[in-house]
Amino acid sequence: MPDKPFGSGNFGEWIEDAFGLPAYRYTCNQVKEPRAVTPTDPSWRSPTDHSHQVGNDRLVAVASNYGWVQVRQDEGGPKFLNDYDPVHGHFAGGFGYLSDGKNTLCTYFSGYAESFERIFGTGYLRKITSRAGFTADQIIFAPYGDDPLLISQVTITNCNETTANLRWIEYWGCQMYQFSHKAQVISVISRGKKFVQDLRRQFSTRFAQSFTQLEGRHGLLNMKNFLGYTREDRTSWAIAQTLLATVARKSTGGALKPPVKEAYLEDLSPLPVFLVSLDAPVEGLAVDEAAFFGSGGIEHPDGLERALSENLPDGVSGQALLLERKVHLQPGESKTLYFAYGYLPEGFDLQTLISKYRTNLPNCFAESCAAWKENRIQMEIPGESWVDRELAWHSYYLRSSMTYDSFFKEHILSQGHVYQYLIGFQGAARDSLQHALPFIYTDPDLVKEVIRYTMKEVLPDGEIPYGVTGHGMRMAVPFRPSDQELWLLWITSEYVLATRNLEFLDEQLPTFPLYGP
Repeated sequence: MPDKPFGSGNFGEWIEDAFGLPAYRYTCNQVKEPRAVTPTDPSWRSPTDHSHQVGNDRLVAVASNYGWVQVRQDEGGPKFLNDYDPVHGHFAGGFGYLSDGKNTLCTYFSGYAESFERIFGTGYLRKITSRAGFTADQIIFAPYGDDPLLISQVTITNCNETTANLRWIEYWGCQMYQFSHKAQVISVISRGKKFVQDLRRQFSTRFAQSFTQLEGRHGLLNMKNFLGYTREDRTSWAIAQTLLATVARKSTGGALKPPVKEAYLEDLSPLPVFLVSLDAPVEGLAVDEAAFFGSGGIEHPDGLERALSENLPDGVSGQALLLERKVHLQPGESKTLYFAYGYLPEGFDLQTLISKYRTNLPNCFAESCAAWKENRIQMEIPGESWVDRELAWHSYYLRSSMTYDSFFKEHILSQGHVYQYLIGFQGAARDSLQHALPFIYTDPDLVKEVIRYTMKEVLPDGEIPYGVTGHGMRMAVPFRPSDQELWLLWITSEYVLATRNLEFLDEQLPTFPLYGP
């Protein structure tokens, strides 16, 4: 076997893609390879799930080696738009099915496909699978910049000697999963009798969902309406708050109370979610996730045996967004389909957003990659090409961790990992300030936003809180670190000295809680 590039490891190899960017060709069959097993808590993540990050300045998508993709957005409070919860029939999305009526191939990795290639790229996930003379090449990418969407670009090829009439079904979930710190608190107080994940998923079922077909049959829009907390929910939280304020006060810092009406622990008004066919109207659509997957599940969904239902019921939790396109291909012919999956925060209009990409579909992916290549940290050392590759990769991963906080109205570089995804808070303040330091020399405007974000966290007594959670809430923690202010002084002075932007020091910013008199 030829030597792989330095640093490739057991699961694949480093390559340079068509745009001159580093990418990792993931070749491990994690379903069959014992080395793929990682000692993790399976209630949080599968031991064989190896993740890649696809993001831009607005959202972060977690792409699995199994081919599914979860989209995280932070407006209103950090959350996944599309939960991966196979026990309850939610498979996140980011994959699709190609069928000629006899043969089916899927861009979900089952471990048993005839051919399946996976590439973790700079700003994208690519999956190429073949069967029965057909190939589906799906690229899911976050367009460089600040737009709240992913684009799924699917190229279908007929390698047979006969004409083919095919159907492609694009699947994305819309069962929300909020990173609720409230659920974490209740779980800890229950001494493990209530699991964080279960509480968060139970909360998601308290939303009635409604669906609208977009004009011209170009896609679907999903809206959620909160049905209210159950009596059990209210009782559990009342007990938790009492304990936080009394016997647990020393170890938690006290009860969690919103400082202003704009602050809250859980998002009760989630933003609309959409799935759009960008290049042509759809021939079919559906939202009934359970009916589509049926008894066949993710590998052999019942919905492939019939036309999509076209029924758009209201008030049912746990639905999905499914769009069908018909594809007619001559022998050797290829056709590319384009879809957009995302959400609509304040300041964004769906038609305006979609029109921006429809006008330049064939070039969107290449232009996004070119932007990533241009806006990076670079260093070339003769004979040590891996150094520049690592710099490019880490530069991308750091920048693509950016999200937008609608309470502080600034972009932020969250630490992510256990803090954000498991415990449910953004912190500590020093971490975001540290993460932003390299951007002083590549994108100083982003550094200013992180500094402003931190300044807006400052409490009336001058303290910078350890962490924030939900939408503008302080987390339950007794920590009062003494170094937070030093990090703020460091990055601010570094920014001013590097950019000579002395006017930045004259800006006047509101401090916490920002809103109200």
